[in-house]
Amino acid sequence: MVKPPADADPEKFILGQSIYRTLRTACPYYDGRVFRIDPAPMPSWTIITFDLIFIAFAYTFYWVASRLADGNAGFWAFAVGAMTCTLFTVVAYSSFASTRRLGPWLIYDQMTGTVELPRQGVTFQRSEIVHLQYITTKRLDADSPLNHERLTELNLITCRDGVRQRWPLLGSLFNGRPFDPLLAPLLRNTDLPVVRVKDQRLGWRITETPYEKS
Repeated sequence: MVKPPADADPEKFILGQSIYRTLRTACPYYDGRVFRIDPAPMPSWTIITFDLIFIAFAYTFYWVASRLADGNAGFWAFAVGAMTCTLFTVVAYSSFASTRRLGPWLIYDQMTGTVELPRQGVTFQRSEIVHLQYITTKRLDADSPLNHERLTELNLITCRDGVRQRWPLLGSLFNGRPFDPLLAPLLRNTDLPVVRVKDQRLGWRITETPYEKS
């Protein structure tokens, strides 16, 4: 892959500081005054559904293996299925439980005009908020071009006393539009602007446009 241009703007590339997941761990909350990005509830039925799928695959593998190997491979099929279900359930449960303990990522109180980031322990006035950055790009500072994987982040960009800063909120392994369910109600109920930043799958050309839900 071609290396990034020497004059590339660091703000147009992901920070690489988030925890990147495939599971949707955040959900919006709005009560007419406060908008929050909250931890999502434990997806019990999703976990159960995936476990049932794993069990079905394990049983299918067992059925095929038991006929090809005269019944001697059944134990390994059940062992792999049980291990997969257990590992997935533990990882999913632990991920959601730890996320909920940390509380909201962002709280915007429209009455007081403050934006709080509880996890970073900072509060800003609305006038200090530049925008939310919905960004799908690669890392600019990766040690090797082979490490330039495209990921998605949701960051808050602020400007206080002339100092511009990015605050990481959420990360996703997907490079499509994983945060649309969060940002649609945010745009509908608040005046916080959102900017969509994307790059080419191969290359370093960046586009930055106001975000609008399609």
